[in-house]
Amino acid sequence: MSEKVWVCPTDLIKKSFGNLKSFNEIKFVDLKQIFENSYFKNREDVENDETLRQLIPYVVFQKETGEILVVKRTKNQSEKRLHDKISVGIGGHINPVDEEEYSAEMTFFNGLNREINEELIINKLNKLEYIGIIYDSSNPVSRVHMGILFLAKVNDAEINEKENFESDWMLPSEIVKLDTTKMEDWTKVSLKALEVPIVGKNEN
Repeated sequence: MSEKVWVCPTDLIKKSFGNLKSFNEIKFVDLKQIFENSYFKNREDVENDETLRQLIPYVVFQKETGEILVVKRTKNQSEKRLHDKISVGIGGHINPVDEEEYSAEMTFFNGLNREINEELIINKLNKLEYIGIIYDSSNPVSRVHMGILFLAKVNDAEINEKENFESDWMLPSEIVKLDTTKMEDWTKVSLKALEVPIVGKNEN
């Protein structure tokens, strides 16, 4: 059976928010219309359909001491276009199992909670802060997705799906030294939004 994922018409997103940049400080309450007009469709039918955007909760994890969880996606992951890419975001598709019949917003949060708990073992989530939306159109993967960016403050966390990720906790002063050509575009957008410098060795 094909996986079904939550999607929203691209035209509605553009109509709601106008000319979007890679990162946008949009109030969470203003996403209500997007959520309420999203629906489930077979993933195989939407992977290359730019008339729809797949909604993705994208959570950056940070310890109270400042270190950010940095992961690299292995070749075991289903999205081949992101293999071996460095990422600071944990998240994934929202599926029918997440659906809350009378609350589209809860459907979103059910998907967020399921995804981060599938991928991480979290030692005390102290804060979950909404940051904004990622609307990057620089590559074929991004053009069919919209990220909803959060920052999670935790005591600690470790990767549950070790076959899918390699991971390390890094201070911003260490992240700045990473090769930015190996970073996911959403990671670059997220780090800039969180005011973490990313002048890697291959960027001026």
